[in-house]
Amino acid sequence: MTDIIFWRDPDLPFLEIKRCDTVDNLSYKKHFHEEISIGLIEKGPTRIWSAGKRFEAAQGQMVYFPPLLPHACHPENPSDWKYTMIFIFIHPRWLGQTPSDHDSHQPHMPILHPKYQNERSRHLIRSCRTLLQQNATPLEVESMLMALMRETGLLQEEASLASSGVHTSPAILRVKQYLDHHYKDRITLDILQDISGISKFHLIRLFAETYHLAPHAYQNLLRINYAKEQLLQGKAIADVASESGFYDQSHFTKVFSGCVGTTPLRYAKAASS
Repeated sequence: MTDIIFWRDPDLPFLEIKRCDTVDNLSYKKHFHEEISIGLIEKGPTRIWSAGKRFEAAQGQMVYFPPLLPHACHPENPSDWKYTMIFIFIHPRWLGQTPSDHDSHQPHMPILHPKYQNERSRHLIRSCRTLLQQNATPLEVESMLMALMRETGLLQEEASLASSGVHTSPAILRVKQYLDHHYKDRITLDILQDISGISKFHLIRLFAETYHLAPHAYQNLLRINYAKEQLLQGKAIADVASESGFYDQSHFTKVFSGCVGTTPLRYAKAASS
């Protein structure tokens, strides 16, 4: 029996997350993806064939396949194999630039360099999956995804941006003003990039330096403050969650509790008592 689940978001067409939780001898024949692929082996060592070479990927390791690179994956012990594999497929055009070649001397090496094999990288890839599962906002998913790309060395800041002489304050102010007026909408980094005129990668850092919050966190706070006002007026929690721009009530409750310290229900009851 094999359980394979895919998660997607219509507002993020470049992204697909795949989880494989297997209890039989599933294996993958030679194939390639048109997108960048990042994977986390959560249980069970795996043999990998990649462009004519063979590699051993241990439990807990992360793997990376650039676009169009032929590869195949087989469990070391098919009869006892049970593992979870997460792939994040990122279309190159989302990056807007070429990913960094962190291992140019071994272009077909599918296992990430040891310095990128850390708990933060594993946490980030799990967080990307969880956010997409929970129908988080596009900004939350993209921001986490970008952090993963940086942590794994697949994306590097353009060094020239910091000293380019571009006046970024007006651009970041435009982003803030847009968020102030459209915080209920499903906003993507592409939208903010178009508004600001600066790359989405540089934008996140500049926004955080200016306002001490990432754009997605700022958007969520605006939503929560609006939700508090609506709850004080006696509106139903499900209606408030929807009006505030949250995809579902469970995600709304999680974000609300993290910001307010209590659930929307307890907040509403305390306010009315």
